[in-house]
Amino acid sequence: MKSLVTIREGSAAHWAIRIVTAVLLVAILLWVPTKGSASLITTSIEAMTLMSAAMALNLVLGYTGQISIGHSAFLGIGAYTTGIMVSRWGFSPWVTFPVAFGVAFFVGVLVSFPAARIKGVYLALVTLALGLVFPQMLTWKRFSWLTGGGSGLPLSCPATSATRTCAGVAKTTTGFDIGPAQKGQLQTFKIFGHDFFGDLRRLDNKSAFWYWIALSVVVVIYLACRGVVKSRVGRSLIAIRDNETAAAVMGVNLVRTKAFVFGLSAGLCALPGCVVAIKTGGVSPEGILSLTVLGAITFLIAMVIGGAGSLWGPILGSTLYVFVTDKTGSWADDDKIPGLIRPLFGWSKISPADGIFALLLIILMFVAPRGIAGLWKQYSPLVVRVLPRPAGTGGTPEPLATVSATETTNEGEPQ
Repeated sequence: MKSLVTIREGSAAHWAIRIVTAVLLVAILLWVPTKGSASLITTSIEAMTLMSAAMALNLVLGYTGQISIGHSAFLGIGAYTTGIMVSRWGFSPWVTFPVAFGVAFFVGVLVSFPAARIKGVYLALVTLALGLVFPQMLTWKRFSWLTGGGSGLPLSCPATSATRTCAGVAKTTTGFDIGPAQKGQLQTFKIFGHDFFGDLRRLDNKSAFWYWIALSVVVVIYLACRGVVKSRVGRSLIAIRDNETAAAVMGVNLVRTKAFVFGLSAGLCALPGCVVAIKTGGVSPEGILSLTVLGAITFLIAMVIGGAGSLWGPILGSTLYVFVTDKTGSWADDDKIPGLIRPLFGWSKISPADGIFALLLIILMFVAPRGIAGLWKQYSPLVVRVLPRPAGTGGTPEPLATVSATETTNEGEPQ
């Protein structure tokens, strides 16, 4: 397969492409909260929340080959950890992120032990049970003293209450307490003495504040996943996915490796749950669909569309999913449907967003079974092919004459 342009990895042209791509990406990320509309910022936050959860799931399914349909429970652990710590115990929302990661990591490791001994459809059923049981536990009366039961958190304050607490126990939000200064509530958020967001009581400033929190979580999860995938542990994960028996023969500890990656995936999936709790200001089993099995299936769909086993796959898939469903969500009104395709969807009395995306998913799986990332890897070499560095070299390969002229010891090693 011939390419229009061929460059070598690490060359000036290769770095130029990387720099231009990074600049364009940063420009888009800066434009959305500064110049974009409030609806665009909200949609972007939803996309980043989904891509965070999908990246976490990708570690388990994409790189280790373990099917999980219960990651919504781990996102729920993050949301309720933030909700409980902020609304009941008065902690700062920032403190809840590492705590939620630790709690979800511990639960993920516990789940991994039975999961390490089963695979395939049986593993899917076990994780599905976790996703089904978690919302029921949140509404269980025995746990209502902690989770708030079916009404969720925070506990509703009496209409006559003018204080920040409900009976001295719970605040009126699960996130940042933004409001009038006379009530001691947050109005601005400064970083190293600089006010980057302005008055948080304004909706656009508040949305931008949440946007940067969600983006920070995406960056942290991406760097964590990249660090694992590019390490020795990442090679062990791929070996387990491809052939468990061969991986065990090569010295990979299957139980320990699966426990680590399942716990790490669960902990990372809890972080977007914290973002959801902070943004919505309240958590409940019925108010947040991502806490249900439907949320776990959405994570799975976004990851598969983007490309399982790829670092950028969940990001691309989540962006496509959220923006397609958002743009087609108003198509219940015939006038909102573009004229060219109005005969196809004009008959629908409800929004055809889910049906359109399902059709798109079927077509995409025929055209690109490895997702968007796989499609890019397959056809991008037609335009630009990047030749990898020669094996065993960190840069420019050493000339053969230099190697042959090197004196060697009796053991054949360079002296």
